[in-house]
Amino acid sequence: MASDGDGDAVAQVIADLAEAEAAEAEALAEAARARATAVRLGVEAPGTPMSGKFARWWPRLALASAILVICASLTLTGLMIWQHRETTARHADEAEFIAAAKSGVIALLSLDYHHAKDDVQRVIDAATGSFKDDFARDADDFVKTAQDAKAVTVGSVSAAALESRTADSGVVLLAASSKVTNANGAQQDPRSWRMSVTLTRDGGQLKMSNVEFVP
Repeated sequence: MASDGDGDAVAQVIADLAEAEAAEAEALAEAARARATAVRLGVEAPGTPMSGKFARWWPRLALASAILVICASLTLTGLMIWQHRETTARHADEAEFIAAAKSGVIALLSLDYHHAKDDVQRVIDAATGSFKDDFARDADDFVKTAQDAKAVTVGSVSAAALESRTADSGVVLLAASSKVTNANGAQQDPRSWRMSVTLTRDGGQLKMSNVEFVP
């Protein structure tokens, strides 16, 4: 569906075309009136705006000017549509990276000892490359530690922004936090984190390929 901006641009082109057609019709009508007057008087009616060669060429000049206006309007409309599509595509691309980073970080910071294996597997599924391999290798230790401590952590993301990107990867900066409850006495104790997450496209899906905690 075309945007409101595209609709306004097209409407302007139609209006310009209608104005040009009206100008041409008015010019032809004026020329006809001048000729009729000349016939009635039996003279050429010198000095009238529509006499002689100018009367014959003016409609063509008006039409040519109208065509130039229309072409310029169409060019401007095309540029506006192209710019709109480029902006929309860029925003959609940024949103995809940010959404993938948020989802991965929340999975990474959220762990419940009641279903620790599933939670750890969720992180592995959202990862790729060496980061996935390292996390998978230590998965059993993560599960055991969570179960021994009866730990429950709930992660959330308060802000995220795309720092850089290439065709198949990008880096997202995030401000995140987690609330921790465990057998050692923590009761939803808040912890804040600043993270840099590298995302790489794997099988058409963006996945975490590196995670760094930054000051």
